[in-house]
Amino acid sequence: MALLAAGGGAMVFAWNEDGSAASFQDGITAMPPDPHPAQPSITASLTTINISAASLNLPEQKTKVFSLLGITWNDPKDAPDGTVQVRTHSIATGKWSGWQVLSAGEGGADSAEGSHARGATEPLWVGASDGVAARIVPADGSAATALPAGLRLDMIDPGRSGGRGGGEPDPSASASSDIPEISDSSSPATTEPTTEPTTEPTTAPTTTAPTTAPTTTAPTTTAPTVAPTTTLPMPTSTAPLETPLPSYVSRAAWSADETLVTESMSYASEVRVLFVHHTAETNNYSCADSPAIVRAIQKYHVKSNGWADIGYNFLVDKCGTLFEGRRGGVTKAVIGAHTYGFNTSSAGIAVLGNYSTTGSPEPAEKTIAQVAAARLGAYKYNPATVGQLTENAPDGKFKQGQVVDFQRISGHRDGVATECPGNNLYARLPAIRALAVNMVSGLAAQPFGGGGSLVSGVYYARGVVTVNWSVATPSNLLSRFEILLDGQVAGVAPPTWRAFNVAVPAGKHAIAIRAVQLYGATSVTGSSAVFSDVSVPFFSSAPGVLLRGGTYSATSAPVAVTYRATDNVQVGSLAVTSPSKTGLSPTSTYWNTAVRPSANTTFTLTAKDWAGNARTASVARKAVPLAETSAKRAGTWTARSGSSYLGGKALATTKKNSKLTWTFTGRSAALLFSRAAKTGKADIYLDGKKIATVDTKGATAYRQGLWVRALTPGKHTVTVTALATGGRPTVVSDGLFYIP
Repeated sequence: MALLAAGGGAMVFAWNEDGSAASFQDGITAMPPDPHPAQPSITASLTTINISAASLNLPEQKTKVFSLLGITWNDPKDAPDGTVQVRTHSIATGKWSGWQVLSAGEGGADSAEGSHARGATEPLWVGASDGVAARIVPADGSAATALPAGLRLDMIDPGRSGGRGGGEPDPSASASSDIPEISDSSSPATTEPTTEPTTEPTTAPTTTAPTTAPTTTAPTTTAPTVAPTTTLPMPTSTAPLETPLPSYVSRAAWSADETLVTESMSYASEVRVLFVHHTAETNNYSCADSPAIVRAIQKYHVKSNGWADIGYNFLVDKCGTLFEGRRGGVTKAVIGAHTYGFNTSSAGIAVLGNYSTTGSPEPAEKTIAQVAAARLGAYKYNPATVGQLTENAPDGKFKQGQVVDFQRISGHRDGVATECPGNNLYARLPAIRALAVNMVSGLAAQPFGGGGSLVSGVYYARGVVTVNWSVATPSNLLSRFEILLDGQVAGVAPPTWRAFNVAVPAGKHAIAIRAVQLYGATSVTGSSAVFSDVSVPFFSSAPGVLLRGGTYSATSAPVAVTYRATDNVQVGSLAVTSPSKTGLSPTSTYWNTAVRPSANTTFTLTAKDWAGNARTASVARKAVPLAETSAKRAGTWTARSGSSYLGGKALATTKKNSKLTWTFTGRSAALLFSRAAKTGKADIYLDGKKIATVDTKGATAYRQGLWVRALTPGKHTVTVTALATGGRPTVVSDGLFYIP
């Protein structure tokens, strides 16, 4: 067992006799490493200086470029005595810094990954440097003792980082880019933040509220004037919260080196406690360098400390930007290396910087509260309550196996003998707990209204969308709701409203709802796709009516209503609304129905697009019968009578070239025949030109429309000429129908 106490703080290492870490938790699951990890877009590099002298007194010397450094040694139990100090040569200023203390290593793996850990100080971020000096100042002026074996100086260059965090300047870095806004975790940030956070918009376009919402005047979008240090009320309810994780910079976005993660990650069944840490390094960093700092910390934790991955589950900078930490920790209770003895069933979040003497930044406190509400709420725990963890270290702050009560949001020092997370940040934990409990919970978007329709995940609307939502947080704890259109505030609703009408420009857009709590905490729903369309469908082919084949009678004539509906996006629905109501396929071009002969019938069709824009078109037509007796005859025709014939009569012939000719003015015609096993063929002439031959042979049937034709509107003649087919010469005509 060894105690490392250089520069304040302490960390104790101990292992079972077989070299493995002791464990008292059940239900641990292993998550194997990615067998084919992607190469990082930016790679951090490690340079070391081995120190084999009897004492540490490394004079100033030039080095490769680095931005973060620390001292490490072989055996964690054999820490160097005294305070480790370093000086670095700044590339930006060309000057040497003063002596800076390397704090004692305050993290610790208490699982199997700790069995191959090295002893190490906490890393120190110094910015882009190319020179170093190091020394150990003995405690109380005592004589220097022998250095531990394997002592070395580890220097890490995080790679491209805008020219301030090590490596060469990045010409693509923009000084005006915004850091990711804290919002819904469904879409983690994918690019490195490059500037300090900007303030939210303070004005919004004027937008009317829906008639179903309260008539309360919408408030302005000015943020509440509550001072940052205002004490938040601690609700007495211990009910669990459901709060989304704020948006975060993903591992891919900060260029985590997944090739370093070669061991399985273990995770527990739940997160019961969130431990708050600070990284105990400089506060003099730009938030633009935060991704590089996180990248360097990962390299240090893996290559210097000897851990499986970065030790923290989350990291947050002084601007409040959240970074994904150890792989899998966003959604799983991944066991980290942050609170020795209590890593299982807990999560660790580290604030970049040292808050022993510097006040903790409000944006970081807000992010910690959001993470606490989200990760604890995911397992039905309220951040204001107490959780229990089991001491898993044989040489920890508590007796091994002891069940310890912790505030759900605790400081590192609550579980380990350390100064972390610094007096100032630790003093803010009660306020952070109150803020976590006061987070907006249960915010959820509800289906849009406004007469549109949802198709394949996109809501189509006619210019105005009724945005609906629900929220679990009581209205009296809320300031307002902001309707975000493509990320910008398009409307502001009072805290009692749950619906709002917002005008949406033509085309595809994204809508989200942001709830703002009285003390400034926010929650944002995921974005929903909306397509605004005010164009009305049209009929590229106007409705028409044509006769069709089938059985005719004195009360029914089969017809086809023809049409073609078109829209600039998509016809969503098509229907006949008169003379009856019938739904049609939006892509159909005809509808088969029947009409009463000689009666004028109006057909009305309505086409709607997905947004609800509609157009109606009508056509009025009638089917007129012409009896066979009204035709001009040529040759020999014999009258037949019977109830099966149209009007009780028909004409038949067995003679070749016997003819019946009708003259009419119309746009569609149908010739009717009787069918039988012995009936024969006839030629059909239209306006004097042969256009078809009809064979009337078939199963016995009457009044059959065997020839139908769409015609150019106007005057026409149709002639039937019998062919006296051998063995079945008979042709029986039952008249003609036409549509004027």
